[in-house]
Amino acid sequence: MSTNDSPATKADLEALEQRFEQHLTHIEEKFIETMRDMQTELLRGFAGHNTGLTIRMRKVEADQSNLDAATSPRLAQLEQQVTDINIRLMRLETR
Repeated sequence: MSTNDSPATKADLEALEQRFEQHLTHIEEKFIETMRDMQTELLRGFAGHNTGLTIRMRKVEADQSNLDAATSPRLAQLEQQVTDINIRLMRLETR
């Protein structure tokens, strides 16, 4: 193993600083690339989940609409029956 015991010059320190800055720049670029990849994966995951959720919500809305459509005529029928009963009661009271 060779050792260099000579003192570092200003040029040596500047060269080391430049290599260090290049290394940091490379690490930063890799970090940004990794973060963007993670964002893309998250967005894809949420998009897939959102599609399934949208389908479920449409089904619930359709079921609710069908329930409303079935309930309205039955409610109207019940209201008519109550009206008929009230009319009969009024006739009985007037006798």
